[in-house]
This record gives sequence, C-alpha cells and structure tokens, in this order.
Amino acid sequence: MMRMLLTGFSLFAMLALTCVLHVCADQRREAQVLPSERVQMEESNGAVLHFITRSNANDANAYFHQRSWLPDESMLFFWSDRTGRREVFGYLEKTGEIVQLQQEGDSHIQQFTAGMHENALYFARDKNVWEWSIDIDFSHSPTRIFVEERCIAEFPQDAGDAMLGINESCGGKGIVVGFNSRGPHANRVIWIDKTSGESREIMAVDYPISHIQCSWKTPGLISFARGYEGSQGDRATNLSEGELRARIHWADLTDREPWPIYPQIEGELVTHECWWVNDQMTFCSGQYHDGAAEQSHVKVYDPRLDRTYIIGPGSWWEGGTPEQVSRVNYWHAAGSPDGRFAAADNWHGIITLFSAKTSRHRILTQDHRTYGRGAHPHVGWSPSSSKLVFASNRYGNPDVCILFLPESWLENSW
Repeated sequence: MMRMLLTGFSLFAMLALTCVLHVCADQRREAQVLPSERVQMEESNGAVLHFITRSNANDANAYFHQRSWLPDESMLFFWSDRTGRREVFGYLEKTGEIVQLQQEGDSHIQQFTAGMHENALYFARDKNVWEWSIDIDFSHSPTRIFVEERCIAEFPQDAGDAMLGINESCGGKGIVVGFNSRGPHANRVIWIDKTSGESREIMAVDYPISHIQCSWKTPGLISFARGYEGSQGDRATNLSEGELRARIHWADLTDREPWPIYPQIEGELVTHECWWVNDQMTFCSGQYHDGAAEQSHVKVYDPRLDRTYIIGPGSWWEGGTPEQVSRVNYWHAAGSPDGRFAAADNWHGIITLFSAKTSRHRILTQDHRTYGRGAHPHVGWSPSSSKLVFASNRYGNPDVCILFLPESWLENSW
C-alpha cells in the first residue's frame, strides 16, 4: 500500500514539475492595422483625455492589475468584440491606429498580460501558455505590425477548463498561471520557465481562488483572493469566535502554505488588491455598510512594518443611499510604478488620484459611468507612471480611454 501511495505521489509531483514543450508550431505573421478612432479632449484640470476607441462595439481595457502596455509604451492592449467575438486588440499611441492581433479561426484567448521587460504579450489559449513577440515598423503608412507566436508550455495533464489567472513573474523569467484541477486538489497555481517550459508548483488548494498576480519585487511571490463559504462576497460575515477570514493571501515557491494578509473582522469589506512598490499592496476596504451602501477606503498594506494605512479615505453616514455613498468611496485602486501616486475608481466612473506622500487627492476625470449601469473603469497605470487607462461609458457603450497626467502634477507630489 505504501509503495502504491508513493507511486501516486511521484506521478503528481512529476506533473507539477514538468510540462510538454512546444506542442504547437511557432509562426511569424503580419497583423491587420485599422484606422485611428482617437478623439482627444482636455479636462478642466489640464489632464488630456484620449478616447482611443469610438466604435459601436464593447471595448474594454485589461483588468486593472494586469499590464496593459508594452514596456516601451508603443502599444496598448485591450479587449473588443467588434469582430463578433471577444478578441485582443492593440492601440498604437504614436499614430492612433488599432491593430487586430488575432487571426480568424484562432481559439478564444482567456486572459492576457503584457511583458515587463520585453515587447511581448503572454496569454492562455487551448490549455497552453503562449507568447506573442511584437515588432512595430512605423516607417510605413499604415504601420506594419509583425507578430511572432511561440508556444511556451502546455498546461499539466490534470488542468481543467477554468483559467484562474496569468501574470509575468518579476524579473521576467517566468509566467505564473492558475487553473482548476481534476485532482487531487481543486485549484493549482504554477510557475513556468519562459525559456524551457518547465514548471514548479506554487500552491495546490481545495478552496476557491481568483485574482492571481505576481509581486513587483520578489520573484516567485504571488497574491490571490481566497473565497470562503458563508461570506457575502468580499465581506466577512458569520464569523465564529477565533475564526480567521482574509480575502488577501500570499504564496511563494517555498514549502510554506499560503498565508493570510490583513485578517478581516465581522462585517468588514476587503476587495480588489493590487501589488505596488516594495511588496506593498493597495486594496479597498471599509467597516460600515447598510445593504449596498458601503464604506470603502483605499488602503495600503506595508509588509516591511506589517502595518496598514489609509491613503484614500472613503465616507459613511447613516441614511445615505447606495448611489450617494458610492460617490465618495472606491472599488478598484492601483499604485503607480514609480511609487508616487495611487489611482482609484468608483461606481460612478469617477477617477481620483492620491499622493503617496501626503494622501491629498485630486479628481482626474468623471462621468464615465452611470451608477448601476455600464462597465467598471478598472483604472490601471502605464509603465512610465505618466498616464492611466480605463473604460468609459460616457457615450453609451464601453470605450477605452487613456488619460495623460498634467506635467505640473508629475513634477511634485503635492
């Protein structure tokens, strides 16, 4: 019996440590380039706003904690259903042109993230992890875009159909992917070497997980959102005495079990965490609520001090309606790569900027969503920390916007 158990364990370990390499042929092709749809306007505070899409399609930026831009910022990636299905498109800031990156007949892409150091896009498709290396030739009109496609690795044999996350590990050597598993555990997260395709296990658990993302500073360190039975979404409820609940968990490539960050108290909301500089994390959290009327500050967890502080205060008052209260509370927050600012959105499509130095705030832009309707902005940063990307419903259907911070705001931290 012991020998049989060891044999089964060895088989699982082998699946965890290796992947089938390059099961699909690599190819280089030219992408189709479409005319610009860009509309430019200036906000009253001096910020410049570009609507980079103005089609009748549903266009949306990448999720707020994913990288949307190539590292040299020559191309921004976004989602669009303008072909009749949801696909990944590119936007060229230099010319305003839109790039159709997928070919007709390509399988559905589940999630993507742009490279940290290389002009590449990483994504999951057909239970494989892929890389698109992007080559842009601006000497032609229209611009010529070449895509070199490479299959990095196949998912392990136990992988199910649900993709739980994809992110590039800091340092640029690996891709982290999460997926549901057919056993012996319900969900797994692995680190895949981008060159060899070999993989290492980060975690294998039997509870719900989502929002998988990699530390900006520490290779192999990840965060994820843990789900619990009996809780109301992201709010900790029905806690028994001594019970620990924490949406935010970390895990790494050591033998350590995943561990909680910022344990919640009864009734406390914690949601939409995002890595920041020095292994800090931004997230949204509040204690008070009355149905859908809920308090939600922008908070920062600092592991160096094991302390949490508020960088963007939300509000709460008795009798406030959900629509009223949500105007001065936040839902997604992300810190700038240079560590100077955090930006947050809310249910009304208001984008607010906070100084990391003083916690002072400025409203960047607003009226990008009607309460209760429309896509969330999911505001995210460019690598240079000089601009933001988000989704806008100002003109009826979701469009993708880039907002350029005023130069004077970048010269100081208020």
